[in-house]
Amino acid sequence: MRHLRRLGHSVAAGAVAGAALAPVQLLLWPDVTLPPLKVALAFAAWASWGAVWIGGAFFAASEAAAIFMPYLTAGRRFSVGMWRWLMTAVSFLVAGVAWWTRAETRDLLLKDNRHSLAWAASVATLYWLVYLVLAIRRRPRRHALERSAWAAALLVGWLWGIWAVAPRPRSEAPTIEAQPFAPAHRLLFVSWEGADLPWLLPLLERGDMPFLHSCWAGGAWGQLRTVRPYTHSATLATLVTGCAPAVHGVLGRTSYRVPWLTPDPVTLLLAGPWPSPHQLPWRAWARAPILSPARATLWRILLDTGRRVGLVGWPPYARGTWTVARPTAAAAVEAASLDPEIQAALGPVLRVAPHLAGDARNSFALAADVGAIARRRALAHPVDALAVDFELAAHLRPRWTPEESQGTEGQEVLRIAARLLDEQLRELWETMGEDTLLVVVSPYGLAPPSPWQRLIHLGAPAGRWRVTPVNSPDGFVFFFGPGVRPGTRLRGAQLADVTATVLYLLELPVARDMAGRVMLEAVTDERAAAAPLRLVPSYPAAGARLTPAP
Repeated sequence: MRHLRRLGHSVAAGAVAGAALAPVQLLLWPDVTLPPLKVALAFAAWASWGAVWIGGAFFAASEAAAIFMPYLTAGRRFSVGMWRWLMTAVSFLVAGVAWWTRAETRDLLLKDNRHSLAWAASVATLYWLVYLVLAIRRRPRRHALERSAWAAALLVGWLWGIWAVAPRPRSEAPTIEAQPFAPAHRLLFVSWEGADLPWLLPLLERGDMPFLHSCWAGGAWGQLRTVRPYTHSATLATLVTGCAPAVHGVLGRTSYRVPWLTPDPVTLLLAGPWPSPHQLPWRAWARAPILSPARATLWRILLDTGRRVGLVGWPPYARGTWTVARPTAAAAVEAASLDPEIQAALGPVLRVAPHLAGDARNSFALAADVGAIARRRALAHPVDALAVDFELAAHLRPRWTPEESQGTEGQEVLRIAARLLDEQLRELWETMGEDTLLVVVSPYGLAPPSPWQRLIHLGAPAGRWRVTPVNSPDGFVFFFGPGVRPGTRLRGAQLADVTATVLYLLELPVARDMAGRVMLEAVTDERAAAAPLRLVPSYPAAGARLTPAP
């Protein structure tokens, strides 16, 4: 009977945990509005999920704890001592998940929604402290069952109340008037994913990137604070829309459809001691394709002004006058567009590390093919704006960044990669011609694990110490061309600032709902005096209806 009593207590505590985690999960979906029936359905789904999975974990723990604390279920009915310890675990779990989730959604949620998460975490933390004190004191009270039930209901009701009063974004689609403005210059927009200033500046000093070095003193450059925590999809969408992830809506690589709860896909899931997406109850979900931004990309804005735009290597939602998807590694190797000098330089280095040679050759071939395709298409079909995304640095740096105990082969591979990127940049610049605004940007950098992460994985294989974007190190941006103040170092810049600044340098309006600012320190006094800052409410995504300007 004691085992059954422990099982009953554990299942009830798991149900409370599931019911308390449900509103915390819903706080991550501010766009989801639920009628009362759907609220009851969500409550039942998460409570039953918690009763089985979390309750099962509690039961296993209580069985082990009963060996050392047999008094927990000494009575024949409700055990106050066991329930207090279980509720201590429940409130600790909810508080930990809420705080952890808040830390993992720093730039992915609006400030008001993150405040709601903080309130939920604070409430659960308060309950944890109270139950911990009561469990340690071990003083039973009269009407213990009723008091315990009311306390659990108050915790769950408080969290659901926080979700009910949490701010909701406006559901209506933004509209703007079609603007009669036209870009003042051509644009060459090149993205080097995985590059950053600590890697780039030494290469410039060594002369490995002669073209970029020749432009450096005549342009404006600086670090970019990227999206934290790092997600590739949210980072690129923020770069090309200038809006915060909570506004453009691309929050991660994977989205999920929960048809019994909402018809719209959802992305953010609770961070906790479970593999994603098991936070969604009973596998009543299906994976959805990557979402498109809810705001127009820079390329869509230029297309709406009547300009021709060429895109190479960007995500599927990017559309231009002509668009080329990123080629596969097999197609790039078959194209064999890699320069013979680079092939000759790579040969001796790659022979030293044959286990990495194939992957490195594929990465070089892919980058060379992307640059060659962009140049050929731009010559065959001239455009006013050309945007190319390269992933060479992001592919090579994690595998070839040397540690102190390693040789120089990795450094040589990365120097060859830098020369390839620089040569492609020069060719694309010559293809676009003069009077072109050049923007070279890295949406994120790479860095080794922090000391704390190294301590956690003490004794792990050396492969764990590769540089990665996990810690969200800064990227960089470089502006060069008409209207750019030469020799300027930009400080305090964010990723979303790039689109706003490019629009201003092209003398196009900036949207009010963009999270970025115009970096006027990168603009010459003459351009700032001649070009007023024009603002529009928003740039809707493709397909939104525009109101013609009078």
